[in-house]
Amino acid sequence: MQFLIRLVLVLVAAVLFIPEPSRASIIFKPGQKAEYVPPGEEEINGNAAEIYQTAQSAEKENNLKRAIRAYKTLVKRHPKDALAPTALFRAAQLQEQTHQLTPAAESYLQLVERYASNPHFDEAIEGQFRVGEIYLNGKKLKVLGIPVASALDRAVTIFANVVRTAPYGRYTARAQFNIGMAREKQGANDAAIQAYQAVVDKFPNEPIAVDAQYQIGYIWFTAAQLGTNDAAAANNAKTGFQDFLFHYPKSEKAAQARKDLDILEHKQTNNSFKVAKFYDKQKYYRAAVIYYNEVIRQQPGSEESNKAKKTDRPTTR
Repeated sequence: MQFLIRLVLVLVAAVLFIPEPSRASIIFKPGQKAEYVPPGEEEINGNAAEIYQTAQSAEKENNLKRAIRAYKTLVKRHPKDALAPTALFRAAQLQEQTHQLTPAAESYLQLVERYASNPHFDEAIEGQFRVGEIYLNGKKLKVLGIPVASALDRAVTIFANVVRTAPYGRYTARAQFNIGMAREKQGANDAAIQAYQAVVDKFPNEPIAVDAQYQIGYIWFTAAQLGTNDAAAANNAKTGFQDFLFHYPKSEKAAQARKDLDILEHKQTNNSFKVAKFYDKQKYYRAAVIYYNEVIRQQPGSEESNKAKKTDRPTTR
């Protein structure tokens, strides 16, 4: 009997000293069925300071999901409290840390729009820019593994928000340039040129303006090289590179711009020579003479120019 009593006492003591596991909550509301709430998902109540402390405690416990929810709850319920800007900034940081990129960008944007005078303004702009570059470099937006939006479109939206909310900021010129890059990757050349031109016009003294001016010429150059029948492509490319060399003659890209110009001019000369030969064969001699002279004018000393000079080119027949 004494043995049984001792055994029972040992079992009771063991039960009392075993740590109680975290339990889920069961919420009862009048007129509704009981609702199961997972651990850490319970409703967060209290004033701003209490909610902020809840978020801080959740961070220390590495329960980042609950911490984010608490910070966002504080902002929603107490938007004018002095703790609101810091809470929103910390929520954005944790969202970015846990790879919730779109919500992070939105939280950073909300911070700079609603609390423009807060001390985290510049950091929030930088956070948006950082997320935008992730999407620019190919991050996919997915829900349940299914793509639902273009990463490049998302990047453009984020960079446009940076330009709009911080028009004279550290990242503004680069954000404008990145809009051009995103549109160029999408094959939207007109939109890309417009974005690059905005960099040149609005931020002419920024180093990135050099690259923007070059890209304008390069987009047209690529179009001309693809065999487009639009003669304006080659002319626009030449204008773009000539503007680049005029404004940035000492740029490290100047040599490449000159090389591209030579390619364009040779292509135009070659096309003019072909047209001259065609008219010559058709015995449209006046037209042929015009194009032969054009070849000589375009690239004196070139192979085509030398051939044009040697061609029998009577003025009338």
